[in-house]
Amino acid sequence: MKQLALIFILFLFFACSSLDNDAKKAAELNKQSIEYAKDADLQKAEELYKESQEIVNSYIGTDEYEEFRKLYHQYMEEAEK
Repeated sequence: MKQLALIFILFLFFACSSLDNDAKKAAELNKQSIEYAKDADLQKAEELYKESQEIVNSYIGTDEYEEFRKLYHQYMEEAEK
């Protein structure tokens, strides 16, 4: 029984870690996209934005979306500071 509990805790840890990493990566890609757009490199901006959206879209409609959205917006706000 203890092994099952440990496996469950480890699963939750890795699932949350992945979600956090995905949110951070999507935000970073979006921030980079904005910088390329400011520099008028619209092709690179679009490429990075689409990559960011692929990550975001992978969470839409899942049970993890709300947590992902919160983390994503948190990382996006850090860029504004």
